Amino acid sequence: MTPMDHIVACLKRNPRMSYADVKKGADKKKLKIFPIMFGRAQLTLGIVKRGAGKTKRAAAAAGSPMKRGPGRPRKIASDGAVDLSGILAAVKGAANESQRYRSALEKIQGVLADALAG
Repeated sequence: MTPMDHIVACLKRNPRMSYADVKKGADKKKLKIFPIMFGRAQLTLGIVKRGAGKTKRAAAAAGSPMKRGPGRPRKIASDGAVDLSGILAAVKGAANESQRYRSALEKIQGVLADALAG
């Protein structure tokens, strides 16, 4: 008996059987099965339909925003003008900081030139 035959036989007896239960039976018979095989057997027997998970996710996305992973910030819908002004402020801040660093480096260069010349 192949692992797939075992899964199909179990699902024919009880279509609501879980993967864990099928796996226990397969382990007793020293058959190696994987979750993808379980899903394929369900598809073959017509217990599930292809793309059923995608359909559920699409329906959830249409009705409410999908949950994000732990620690990820929420997506915030914002106005494009607000985003643009934030970008402009960041660019101006970076330019000011760059000018500060440039003047500091020029002062250091002058001090080093004086120290080496003297």
